Amino acid sequence: MDTVRQLLWLPGAALVLAVLLDALLSGLQAGEGTLSRWIHRPVYAAVQWLARVTRRRSVLAWSTLALISVTLNIWTALLWLGWGLVFWAWPGALEVAKTGQPASFGEVMYFVGYSISTLGLGDIIATDTLWRVLTDVTAISGFFLLTFAITFIVPVSQARSARRQFALLLYRAGPDAQTLVVDAARGYPDGLQGLLDDLHTQLNTLDAQHLSTPNLHRFHEHEQRQALDAALPKLGEALLIIGGALDMDPPRGLRRSLDSVDSLTRSYGRVHSGPDASVPPPPDLRPLAEAGLSLRPAAEFAAYLQDHHTLRRRLHDMAQSGGWRWDEVAQIETSGR
Repeated sequence: MDTVRQLLWLPGAALVLAVLLDALLSGLQAGEGTLSRWIHRPVYAAVQWLARVTRRRSVLAWSTLALISVTLNIWTALLWLGWGLVFWAWPGALEVAKTGQPASFGEVMYFVGYSISTLGLGDIIATDTLWRVLTDVTAISGFFLLTFAITFIVPVSQARSARRQFALLLYRAGPDAQTLVVDAARGYPDGLQGLLDDLHTQLNTLDAQHLSTPNLHRFHEHEQRQALDAALPKLGEALLIIGGALDMDPPRGLRRSLDSVDSLTRSYGRVHSGPDASVPPPPDLRPLAEAGLSLRPAAEFAAYLQDHHTLRRRLHDMAQSGGWRWDEVAQIETSGR
């Protein structure tokens, strides 16, 4: 029994290293570590399941709080358990200050808890130099975890703010893809070119953030006007209308903007798979014709959409995963209209 107990420091040390490495990777915006991925997938799946059962899309908006809080709590619990196993593995490593008796398992865990929180109460003490040094290391690891947690949360908050600003800009520019194109062409400063110029920098920023931290795609918003998973499909559909339906030279930067949208949908696909989305129906171009915009032949636009069917499928998938109907993104072409 004593031999088994003395081996517990091995899994304990492994837990400590796993937590600190995972927190470091998350704090450096290098994407999800293995441990974080194991945490995020079931937590996000549980939020999705609850949204389906309750039939309330707003439940998805709790994904941010759920993912961050569960991750931080599991990091803390595993670090606590890891150091607890390390100290418990060696009988007599810790003793009660008042009685000089070896610390029980509960007292060891109590000691580790106040050590990683850097309180240093002193009612449980280390018996020799090695364990005193490890006590200091335990406290330092707790400080590191707190630091990594802050560097994990702050960039997420900044990225969410950028996503909301981008979504709000598009929401105010037009409630759907067709209106976005018409209003930009007729009322936006410098027309469609001005819209693309305004969006280009923001798209690059969002693309870079989601490439480094794809887990951002698991965060949802309560309102459509702040939701990237509604705004990006709308923008993607609008860009395809501009590039394939309008009988005009494409604005400068259209290809770069489409590439950014495509990259964002690819990083979305790296972290989770939404419903099995099909390619959405072609957009209704009558609002553009009624606004006096010159259109290319329908067959030419259909061929253009076919060339981009994979992108449209991913955009449809993103909208569905966020709980948005496609007709909230674009006016769809239906028979009898």
